[in-house]
Amino acid sequence: MLRHHYRCSLLLTGFLALLTSGLAWSVSPHSSTARTLTIQLDPATGTLEGELHQVISENHSFRLLEGLTATSARRGDTSLALTQDADGRWHLQADSDTESSEETVILRWQGTLPEAGNRHRVAIEGSYLPSRAGWYPHLSDAAGPLWLTINVPEGQLAVGSGSLLEEEYANGDGYRARFYHPHTREVEMAAGPWQLRERTVEGVQLRTLFPTALDQAFAETYLNHTADQLALFQARLGPLPYTSFSIAASPAPIGLAFPGFTLLGERVIPLPFIPTTSLPHELMHAWWGAGVNVDYPSGNWSEALTTYLADHTIAQQQGEDEPMRRRWLSDLAALPSSQDSALVDFRGGPDPAKRLVGYQHGALFFHMLRQRIGDEAFDQGLRTLADEWMHRTVDWQTLIDAFSEAAGEPQDAFFTPWLTSPGRPSLNLDAVQVTPHSDGYRVSGLLSQRGEHAPWPLDVPIEVDTEDGIISFVQPMDSQQQPFELSLASRPLTLEIDPSADVLRHPGPMPPILRQLTLDPTTQVLALDDAYHSLAQQLLGREAKLLQGSTGLQEEPRPPLLVIGTTTAIGEWRQDNGLPEPPQPLETAGEARFWMVPGQQPIGLLSGNDVEALAQLTASLRHHGQQSYVVQGADGQTAQAGVWATEESPLKVSFTARDVQ
Repeated sequence: MLRHHYRCSLLLTGFLALLTSGLAWSVSPHSSTARTLTIQLDPATGTLEGELHQVISENHSFRLLEGLTATSARRGDTSLALTQDADGRWHLQADSDTESSEETVILRWQGTLPEAGNRHRVAIEGSYLPSRAGWYPHLSDAAGPLWLTINVPEGQLAVGSGSLLEEEYANGDGYRARFYHPHTREVEMAAGPWQLRERTVEGVQLRTLFPTALDQAFAETYLNHTADQLALFQARLGPLPYTSFSIAASPAPIGLAFPGFTLLGERVIPLPFIPTTSLPHELMHAWWGAGVNVDYPSGNWSEALTTYLADHTIAQQQGEDEPMRRRWLSDLAALPSSQDSALVDFRGGPDPAKRLVGYQHGALFFHMLRQRIGDEAFDQGLRTLADEWMHRTVDWQTLIDAFSEAAGEPQDAFFTPWLTSPGRPSLNLDAVQVTPHSDGYRVSGLLSQRGEHAPWPLDVPIEVDTEDGIISFVQPMDSQQQPFELSLASRPLTLEIDPSADVLRHPGPMPPILRQLTLDPTTQVLALDDAYHSLAQQLLGREAKLLQGSTGLQEEPRPPLLVIGTTTAIGEWRQDNGLPEPPQPLETAGEARFWMVPGQQPIGLLSGNDVEALAQLTASLRHHGQQSYVVQGADGQTAQAGVWATEESPLKVSFTARDVQ
């Protein structure tokens, strides 16, 4: 006798929640854009069987992955012609009868899915089938309601696009889950040998789908953090667009957000910082990107908004938002001008230079926007986007209009330069004077901004520390030069421009950091032993010019240089080339170490006591791009890390008693 376990409460409460919240749009399965998709997946054999119900009134073509075959198409009792051309594309000949053209077509296909690395994956340890990968027939670009049913064998669980409606466990017959999305073009699904944990938080069914070891060690941590983050985000943005949200593990090294779920790599989940970094970021994507859709041809705005509303908000809760902004500005300052691009040109992808613009530059832009129009107007703009544009496709202009309406005045003149001009300005402070007056003091000065595309519209924070406390001002700046004058009741002690790093700008004097090497495509490699070539290129993440010989310093001006070798070889090379010792004694510290040579054209030295130590440090340095030096101990743990000291900011001025006489 089979034991069945139904989650009917999800079917009732979840679907009713969709209806009453207005998120269901059209829920009729007979809508011209509605789809009912049923998938039977067997990861052990890689086989898939699918059935699609969709109203089709015209002839359609579609692709299926090699190994999959369309087996039948019917409209009512009528078989429809299916053919395959020489390019492997399938063609469905729809019945031209007007009366029958509004009836649902039932299309079936089956086969064995091919191996494809991380593009799509079907395996017992974890399956991942992204949208438009060819595992299902994509018959229309029109968005509409989706009912998705996934069947997997016993020992497997599955998750798919949309809100979970119900799930069924049957001994011997496997697992079945049904999902509903009110308005989508895309379909994604994943499966794995997962254990389920769940809890209901603020009307949302939160779920972890982890293999046993990860489930026991980390599932409760992830549920706790997700519950806190969901409450924080819903208070600001309104209800999550889905009645369920699942965090699923994948053997692939990915971190991806989809409607109603996220996939995180199994090696990533144990990292202690992920629950407060990647996890809130992927949850926030439920609103932006997996909720309000992105018009990619006109630019990807969702990563910038998600980074600001998730990463920056969580950092703000922890009192770490100012250091985060400073790190972002430092990263952007390390970006060579040849690699910089306009925010509107960002589409996505793995390129680190483009990601800096799309994520950090964009997030800092939204930070400036919030400070410009105020918290209330900024949050109202977010609510307008979420309420009026959920499950619809949005471009940058839609965001401009939403925030303009919320602010009560057009924001085009602020958005446009920051979207279309690559780079960021550098700020300068000149001609600062203090003048006593009968009612106190006047502080005056001249702000200027420089850069190839200057001026950008800015609201520059000015902070004055006086004998009676700190006073803050904001100076609007739309030109390359902007004089200012401040009235003070008590004697000023110091004046600082942008003291909390609120402005998207060059941060001023900065120490050399590893990211200067990894971001610059002209970086060269000098391996003092040929065995280290591959490690150097692993660190850079790309092929690089390999220098011959033992110096590498003849060329002037020199491109950035990475030198790698044993502890002894690097020490001898440094002395032979007249380079200074590091500012603190780390040249032989630990088992392996990296440091940037201070005050030089970017030169990074990577050394280790043996090949194993070098390889271990190289693998971990991708997490230390903002550091000037890193030392790793025998246990593989970071023993030291930091940045070299720099000169004091030229945007800060101190006043003596003589200055104010």
